[in-house]
Amino acid sequence: MRIAIIGAGPGGLYTAALVKRLRPACEIDVWEANAPDETFGFGVVFSEGALGGIEAADPRLFARLAAACEQWSRIDVHHRGRIVRNGGYRFSAIGRRVLLSMLRTRCTELGVTIRYGTPAPEAALLAGTYDLVVAADGVNSSTREAHREEFGTEGGERGSRYLWLGTDRTFTALTFAVADTEFGSMHAHAYPYAPGLSTFIAEVDDHVWEAAGFTGRGAGTPGGGRADADRIAGFFVDVLEGHRLRTNKSRWGRFAVVRNRRWSHGTVALLGDSAHTTHFSIGSGTRLAMEDGLALALAVDEHGAVPEALIAYEAERRPDTESMQRTARISQEWFGELDRYTDLGLEAFNAHLITRSGRLTQDDLPSWSPDRVELIRDRFARADSRLRGTAAR
Repeated sequence: MRIAIIGAGPGGLYTAALVKRLRPACEIDVWEANAPDETFGFGVVFSEGALGGIEAADPRLFARLAAACEQWSRIDVHHRGRIVRNGGYRFSAIGRRVLLSMLRTRCTELGVTIRYGTPAPEAALLAGTYDLVVAADGVNSSTREAHREEFGTEGGERGSRYLWLGTDRTFTALTFAVADTEFGSMHAHAYPYAPGLSTFIAEVDDHVWEAAGFTGRGAGTPGGGRADADRIAGFFVDVLEGHRLRTNKSRWGRFAVVRNRRWSHGTVALLGDSAHTTHFSIGSGTRLAMEDGLALALAVDEHGAVPEALIAYEAERRPDTESMQRTARISQEWFGELDRYTDLGLEAFNAHLITRSGRLTQDDLPSWSPDRVELIRDRFARADSRLRGTAAR
């Protein structure tokens, strides 16, 4: 079998490595328009379950990954100078560049050919000489856009503006922080991914963004990402403990919703963000792309024939990703209405935040905060009553 993969992000490289590991005789070629180390962002988060899947699929890759990951077991919520620490979780994170380097090395060891600095031919042309073409070219997938009707593509940008940044402030947990400013509330999501390095994503509603006078220009333009990063650091100075924020192709954007009624067209398959997106407030799109890669590799190995493999791949992954998309929509909408919750008090605010998506409920509270459960339930109930009264007026 000959397989072409468009895009050498984590999803594309992981798919290539796993298929090659399962079927060494396969000829696998990967195209990537960018240079090997040219990437955006900072860290990538994995849940305990996601790491378990990698360990089962490729123990050698898992050992390298686990040795390089930062790990933590809390979700911290910063609200008006106070902190709630929620235990009972297990997360890991790694720098995006480090992850890509590990996957690139693994592909090379297994005999995958990667063409960096080389835009891929159109998928329709590749399909003429390859048995399977995998479009792992991200949220702005040119492969998907060239066949929107065939894939049944839906979606668009929505929600608040966000800026993906980094910092040398070492967080010790997945951290949610709210900053009350003269312009309105801003919030941030942060987590560690390497010694002395953390990801810091700032999110701002449109009216606050405009009132605060953010530029909207990228890091490479005068007064762009760098200036806005410095302003954000000033709003979150207590949370950052005086540390600066870093930029890496950091541009203000809105979350792009991507859904497709079909994940394949002929022998061309969508994978990762080209097929589906989930808001960053509930987890990593990289993790979902790699889980897609695992499912696709197993389907190819089990079924051999591409049409059957693509049916099995989509049947395996679609229910999980659609569930995640529903959860992500609820979470994104909650953050979009943040001002409804900021005056509720620390414990109630924390409880609403932790249970915002419905993946955790009040019945789950004893497992992550047994020492405060009755207080939280009481304040949660009061907050719900107050919110219902506000909505009625």
